[in-house]
Amino acid sequence: MKETRGKKYRIKSKFRFITFVVVIACMAVGIFGFASGLNTSVAITVPQNQQIEVAAGDTLWDIANDYKSNDTDTRYAVYQICKANDISAEDLQAGMVITIPDSI
Repeated sequence: MKETRGKKYRIKSKFRFITFVVVIACMAVGIFGFASGLNTSVAITVPQNQQIEVAAGDTLWDIANDYKSNDTDTRYAVYQICKANDISAEDLQAGMVITIPDSI
C-alpha cells in the first residue's frame, strides 16, 4: 500500500514567520482580554455619607430603618451608624448631627 503523506511546509523567511506568530499572539490576547472583561475600566466611586440632625423622639432604629437599603438588615444598619459616629444607641439626643454611611 502506498502511504499518503501530507504537505510539508518550509519556513522561507524567519522574520515573516516570527512577525506572523507575534501578530496572532497579540490578537489572541486582545480578543481574550476583551471577552473576559480585562479591558474594561472601573469607575471608582467615593461614598457620599449623609449628615442628618436627630429630631426629638427619633430612635436609632427608626433612623436606620429610614435610610437603609431594602436588602439590609436593620440591626446591621444600626451597627454601621453607631460605628460611623462612634456612639451607642443611648448616646442619641435631639439636635445631634450624625453621619449616615452610604453603604447601608
